[in-house]
Amino acid sequence: MIAADSAHHAAMLREQTLCQRRKSLRFHSVNMTNFLFDLVANLALLAIVLFACHLCNRLVPGAALNGAHIFIALAWTALLLDAALTFLVFADAQNRYGKFSNSSAFFERASTYVLAAIAALAWRYATRRMRTAKANMNTLVIRTSPYSESHLPM
Repeated sequence: MIAADSAHHAAMLREQTLCQRRKSLRFHSVNMTNFLFDLVANLALLAIVLFACHLCNRLVPGAALNGAHIFIALAWTALLLDAALTFLVFADAQNRYGKFSNSSAFFERASTYVLAAIAALAWRYATRRMRTAKANMNTLVIRTSPYSESHLPM
């Protein structure tokens, strides 16, 4: 009788740990899905801002809008508002907004803002290097003396 009870108890523990493992896997997949959705949404917003600034720079003479810097300002503002919502508003209503009010959810959202800002700076760096390389290819070099060269843009 005791052996049967202990075997039954061991089987219950095995089933319980399997269920707990499934729940923890589901929890991590939901968190990863939320993280990826937030990251894709921020990158889509980055693309929209870059496109709008490029279009404005083309259509308005004399405009020099930097889309990466504008996006970083927007992301910084969104991060501050998200922190205010998480730690001030959602913290007061734990029963209603429990999963949004914990600090791990905030840091997950904050990391998506930071990754999108890094992508914006990388995009700016890459376009600046391409523009410089393109400008260097279209210059005419005239040797005026053995010690100096004249560079004339074409």
